[in-house]
Amino acid sequence: MSSNILLSQLSLLIQETLQDSFAYKRFWVIAEVINHSFYRQKGFHYFDLVEREGRNLKNQTKAASGNGNIITKISAVAWSTGASRIKAFENETAQIFTNDIEVLAEVSVDYHPVYGLKLTLLDIDPRFTLGKQEQQRQATIERLLNENPDYVWRNSEGKVQTFNQELEMPIVIQRIAIVSSRNAAGYEDFLHSLEDNPFHYKFIIDGFFTTVQGEQNAPALAATLEDVAEAAHQKGVDYDAVVIIRGGGSGTDLLLFDRYEIAAAVAACPFPVLAGIGHQKNESITDMMAHTSLKTPTKVAEYIIQHNRTFEQELLTSQQSAIIYAQQMLAASKQELTQLRAAVLFQSQSLLYQHKQSLITWKNMFAQRPVQLISARKNELFHKISTLRLHNRNFIKLHQSNIDNMIRLFRMASPENLLQRGFALIRHNNNFVSSGRHFKKGDLVDIIMVDAEISTTVNSKKIPDGKPFDL
Repeated sequence: MSSNILLSQLSLLIQETLQDSFAYKRFWVIAEVINHSFYRQKGFHYFDLVEREGRNLKNQTKAASGNGNIITKISAVAWSTGASRIKAFENETAQIFTNDIEVLAEVSVDYHPVYGLKLTLLDIDPRFTLGKQEQQRQATIERLLNENPDYVWRNSEGKVQTFNQELEMPIVIQRIAIVSSRNAAGYEDFLHSLEDNPFHYKFIIDGFFTTVQGEQNAPALAATLEDVAEAAHQKGVDYDAVVIIRGGGSGTDLLLFDRYEIAAAVAACPFPVLAGIGHQKNESITDMMAHTSLKTPTKVAEYIIQHNRTFEQELLTSQQSAIIYAQQMLAASKQELTQLRAAVLFQSQSLLYQHKQSLITWKNMFAQRPVQLISARKNELFHKISTLRLHNRNFIKLHQSNIDNMIRLFRMASPENLLQRGFALIRHNNNFVSSGRHFKKGDLVDIIMVDAEISTTVNSKKIPDGKPFDL
């Protein structure tokens, strides 16, 4: 029988044996992270690496993280070197190093008499995790295609297309629903850029606030998107656009927007979705489902302002074209009248000359004829001259009347004449309006008449039932 030894001696023997076998050796291992803790003050990570039943290195398949029995478990730690590699891993993959993720890590084997066997993480391969993420993204896209054929499909070119992308963007974006975190920096950036626009456009904004960080909040964010449609139904209005804003979080928060629940809700949203959740390098599945995807909340605001500006410029161009056309018509009519006057004058002079010549000829021919014949011819000539002058005046009067009518029509269409005829202009919030649909009781409006401007308050509103008002 061997002699007895102290526990410390046995521990030292184990330590020496492990050092002889594993000193200066590094191993790349595939394992799942559990029991993770991060001590921010020191910058160290403590966790366990485990392997579950069903893992196969040849086909790289296993049950989903967190499922299956654990067949191997070793404590692990990442000191400053490993922690810096974890930080780089998070930045590159947008994946937080936390529980229930599978990683490919380089480790060394250490043993301490008190703390026992432990693996020290030295490096972590982001390519392994990126491959896993891409597999999950593709699986999510296929699920969207299979379970939502009315809202997600592939077009003739094989590109993913959605119901939301098929929606027509209103010519003016004014009523906006914002889905964001109330305290998100991106939310403040969006409001500032939108409301301080150089064209003084006004917007109606409804906020739907929720958490936009953390994959576990995907169901809540999807439910908030559904709340937008419900709120629009209850109010009896349509939103011109729904804006999703993430800004202010870390890059790892983008994984939330690869979740099936959010992507499905965006694809089926009845209003055009503008996604401002992007990253300069990454495109989330939510970006793929949305009507329009932009990189930042500020870019979304700029898109909306430019969209409205385009409509305004087209309107101003049409107005200018109408004015030019009217001026051209008036100038053409004046030119036509001038030409007609010249033609009538020329024809009159020519006719008078012809009759004068004829009279001279007759006078010479019938110098010896009785005075009565000469008098008759004179009367006939005077009658023709009177008829010609009358015809000339009527001709000029007719065309002058046409010109006067055109000028009168242009003048009648001016705002001053409309006011003189009893019409009034309605102004609300410094904007002239033609529809009372959005007025509500208590709104302050200005009524501009021909000789006064009246400020009043809306006490009631009547919507016609299809029949015209009795004016």
